[in-house]
Amino acid sequence: MTGLDSSMPARPKGPRRALALGVLSTILAIPPAFAGSVGMVTPDRWRPHADVGVLDNVTLRVHWYESLALLREAAVGHDMSGDELHGFSILRRNTATGAWVCDVYVVKMRGALVDNDRTVTFGHEVLHCFGLRHQ
Repeated sequence: MTGLDSSMPARPKGPRRALALGVLSTILAIPPAFAGSVGMVTPDRWRPHADVGVLDNVTLRVHWYESLALLREAAVGHDMSGDELHGFSILRRNTATGAWVCDVYVVKMRGALVDNDRTVTFGHEVLHCFGLRHQ
């Protein structure tokens, strides 16, 4: 038989490859809680807000701005720092009806192409509208 038998396990090509696979397996097995202690960058995780939970019915109002400068001015008007801000959202509950309303403030997306930064910012702010938060 001249072909490889798929039932035979593949052998490492050398001790360096085996070591590299072992190190990679160890890194991947480290729980995210310990990643910071070994120098790895740990991304924020979305979590339900303790006072809100995850909402499934929210009225969404979008406020589009022509520029980052105008958006940042609007943030200052809502008692937020406009520094380094690309978008923000404000989730409120109507105390009389119990209904949730979320206002999303973002810069307009232009053209037919997906604008990655603005699309990600918009999606990020919408996630806050459903009661999710991050550190």
